[in-house]
Amino acid sequence: MKKLIALMLTLTLILVLCACGTSAEETTQTAAAPAESKGLVIGVLSLLNMTEEERLEKEKGKLIAVKYLVEQGAYYSKMDASSMPEPGKIIFYDTLDAMLMALEAGDIDSAEVPFCVADYLCAHNDKLTTRGSFDLSNADDFTKQIAYRLGAGFSFLTTEDKTALRDELDQAIAEMKADGTLDALIQSYITDAVNTEPEPVAFTKTDGETIRVAITGVLPPMDYVAADGTPAGFNTALLAELGRRMNINFELVQVDSIGRAAALASGQVDLVFWTNGKDGRADGRKEAVERRESGQETEEQRALLQSIDGGKGTGSRRRFKDVPDGTITTQPYFNDLLIPVAMK
Repeated sequence: MKKLIALMLTLTLILVLCACGTSAEETTQTAAAPAESKGLVIGVLSLLNMTEEERLEKEKGKLIAVKYLVEQGAYYSKMDASSMPEPGKIIFYDTLDAMLMALEAGDIDSAEVPFCVADYLCAHNDKLTTRGSFDLSNADDFTKQIAYRLGAGFSFLTTEDKTALRDELDQAIAEMKADGTLDALIQSYITDAVNTEPEPVAFTKTDGETIRVAITGVLPPMDYVAADGTPAGFNTALLAELGRRMNINFELVQVDSIGRAAALASGQVDLVFWTNGKDGRADGRKEAVERRESGQETEEQRALLQSIDGGKGTGSRRRFKDVPDGTITTQPYFNDLLIPVAMK
């Protein structure tokens, strides 16, 4: 009897172990099964008035634009246009460091930044590369119009009760554009600064008022803060020149990208150094309307523009904007195209 009971217990134990082994094997197979691809996961610096879902819709329109530019020879891509994957998800990051860490960890497939930032990052990190490059040297007006939809104009942001400050900045920026000073600063502190560590530009003390400016350091070399917390490069060069012309003292306050609006609304700062506001192509938009009204823009071209803009027509100006309610922007002091950075 004891032998029979022992035999039954042994058989029961074997059955249990077999069952457990089968379950574990099935579980392992399920876990190892590759997840269905749902498109590229793209990192973007946090926007102030657009959700990740809304930004994803804009990215889908951008893919249409990129494919057109590849066909026209205005954009060089490392993959064939027909095989470019669809964007599947946008993830916002409050700092550039956090976005790059996510890229290296494989949490995102690419990080979208202005072209000047992409050049700077790739020059200082040999693990990174861009997924393409622009060449508009031989592009016609319509192709350039498509390319501009992939860009952003960088402007100062302030509250809507500070129209006088906005107007003074606009006038000074316009004068700097007209006399070539702005182009010279961009050349020295952005274009030529890709392979260097930006140096700070000292401010000249004036007898005017003091304006507190929020900088982020997330867009080097345009908005740069050194490892020791010292602002340097183009942001200091531009503000030093504006301060001299406007008889204003600028005090710099570093905040996170997403903290720009809060710093402004709370009165911590009077001005934000950069935001994606107007794209600086007002004349180009006027010419586009004239071409359309005169019949120079074909129905096919108009349909393409509408598809890029998410079907809302060519008048939709919310693309990549970063302007919360209750705020106003200056005219842009710098324009750049946006491009993805990826791991090699």
